[in-house]
Amino acid sequence: MTDEQMAVLQKFGFREEDGQLKHFKLGIVRQKEVFAGFASTEELQEYARQILRSQCLWKRQE
Repeated sequence: MTDEQMAVLQKFGFREEDGQLKHFKLGIVRQKEVFAGFASTEELQEYARQILRSQCLWKRQE
């Protein structure tokens, strides 16, 4: 994972811990490899937005 990719994910609230990326406020945990495969930062940003959006919608339904 590049520094640029990591900066994008940090902007969305993800932090690296034990080889995983975690969003502590929303309880999201993903392997770094999931995020590393994107060709552009725009695609990575969209994927991060989708994860956050899905998690927020799921938490509202609880």
